[in-house]
Amino acid sequence: MFQRACMLLLCFSLTTLSFPVLAETPNLQPGIWAHTTTTTIEGPMSLQPQTSTNQECLTQAQIDKGVNMLEIPQQCIVQKVKVLRDSADFAVDCDIQGIKNHFIGHTNFHGDHMDGQMSSEMNSPMGVMVMKMNFTAKRIGACPAAE
Repeated sequence: MFQRACMLLLCFSLTTLSFPVLAETPNLQPGIWAHTTTTTIEGPMSLQPQTSTNQECLTQAQIDKGVNMLEIPQQCIVQKVKVLRDSADFAVDCDIQGIKNHFIGHTNFHGDHMDGQMSSEMNSPMGVMVMKMNFTAKRIGACPAAE
């Protein structure tokens, strides 16, 4: 559940975070995006950096939906969202199965590429663990035509 929440929050930061009335439209182009994310975990159970890559189609309709396209877990409360054309900042607090997590992140939008970071402080039964995620993404082409 924790990993799923982390990935949702990363997607949250990568896709727009926008509340239509409170934010500008991010400088992002629809299309196929390739993402590379490096994650580190520090604390009682530190892990070596892990890098993952994936691709996904980001449509204009998804960009226009903003945060409504995501299924933010009910255990999470968005504390801060500031979206400008070229950047976004956010903070989210979650209580997942009694484990409290505080996420903060920043993303830079550059039209056909973006970069940013997110960190999470988790108060686990073993002690405080800090997860850091750095990511880059690049538009690599158009989404496939609907069949």
